[in-house]
Amino acid sequence: MTVKQIIDKNIFTAINIGPDTERMISKPFSCDLLSMATVKASSGCAWFTVIGNVNTIAVAVHCECSCIVLCEGVKLDDYAYKKAVEHGVTVLCTDMPVFEAALKLSTAIDAN
Repeated sequence: MTVKQIIDKNIFTAINIGPDTERMISKPFSCDLLSMATVKASSGCAWFTVIGNVNTIAVAVHCECSCIVLCEGVKLDDYAYKKAVEHGVTVLCTDMPVFEAALKLSTAIDAN
């Protein structure tokens, strides 16, 4: 399933849509400890977190995540939003808890 397909399904709300929406999402990944995410997030994952600051953008770029999904109603702060735009990172959001949001994506991937 691609980032575009997830956006088109309206499962999550788009905060920023990067230029590579045809990028495949390999699997959901959830972690709120940035140092652990740096070593555990795999290229192509959709990263589910409640941390909406610039460090999240930096880790997503470093790990080549397909997108970030901010959960529990979290939004990016202004500086993080600017960096997401600058680095072409797709950031989505939801009011759902992390587990429910990741399960929703996993179900959509399996159904695709």
